[in-house]
Amino acid sequence: MRLKARFAAADGLREGSEVQLAGVRIGKVQSVQLLPPDSPEEAKVEATLSVDSTMNNRPINERIRTDSTAQLIAISVLSNDKIINISPGTAKGTPVSENHILESSEAISINQLTRTGNDLLQQINRIAVPANEILNRANQGDGTLGRILNDESLYQNLDAAVAETKLTMVRLQTTIEKINRGEGTAGQLVNNRELYDNLNKTVAQLESISNDIRAGRGTAGKFVTDDALYNETRAAITDLRTTANKFNAIADDIKLITGGMVEGTGSLGKLVQDDKLYENARDTLSRFNATATRLENLLADAQAGKGTIGRLVTDETLYNNINQTASNVNQFSSETTKLIYDFRQNPKKYLRIRLSLF
Repeated sequence: MRLKARFAAADGLREGSEVQLAGVRIGKVQSVQLLPPDSPEEAKVEATLSVDSTMNNRPINERIRTDSTAQLIAISVLSNDKIINISPGTAKGTPVSENHILESSEAISINQLTRTGNDLLQQINRIAVPANEILNRANQGDGTLGRILNDESLYQNLDAAVAETKLTMVRLQTTIEKINRGEGTAGQLVNNRELYDNLNKTVAQLESISNDIRAGRGTAGKFVTDDALYNETRAAITDLRTTANKFNAIADDIKLITGGMVEGTGSLGKLVQDDKLYENARDTLSRFNATATRLENLLADAQAGKGTIGRLVTDETLYNNINQTASNVNQFSSETTKLIYDFRQNPKKYLRIRLSLF
């Protein structure tokens, strides 16, 4: 069976070179020829392979499939001669047919290694110059690296840090051992079975409470699941906000009032700030107090029977006279009423007309 493989360059491949399948010889290279100049860079050379049609009494295309690849491999490290090794296909591929072009890859040759080594040496030489300069400066104690290499105090600090780290590790190890022995709070948490059981019970209780809340049982469950309670709470919050706004408005009004009082504007401001009004009020209060004192003295004199009012209040004779006078006045008024009534009933009794002729 003839197969084909294409490479970027022949590079030691020639007619008669061996063809292998997973390292087992199955044929040879029949021809090597250049492809047209417009061919892709990775396919400038085409090799025609002549391989055995069977292998172990089985068709060769059961092993060479469409997902097999052909690779150029050097015979030895020092030799530039190449062979072609075909990788076995998988179940994903299909059996190849006559003149099938295999996917190909090129192994690294000694020439490529030489070119790569030369490039690597050139890069190393370019890097060596600044690296040498950096090392010289470091040896002289310049820069951060120089201080790290030459500063004795830095070494001592690092040594002290290492010693502290070791001490910390020893203390940590001691603490871990105490915990493992059940000493201290952490040891009790780790080793106390009763505490574990209590925590487990607590977790179970919390899980039960959580289930009750999700199911809407209890006060907390109603808070979580009752939409009406949520709406009422939201309405209450809205009312509280409205009340708070009103309180804020009242506070602003009080602030304005107190500001006016401080500035002396308005009635309260004048009462607070106007000294003349204060003096007038003080004078009025003094006069009121004096009048009250006099009135109190007058009432005391009246109760003691002094003066006209005192006699009116305490003199029994004057009271009797006034009472008798009032009685006489009432009697006179009654007689007068009777006289007027009698006059109206019988005016002739009281009126006499006397006529005289001149």
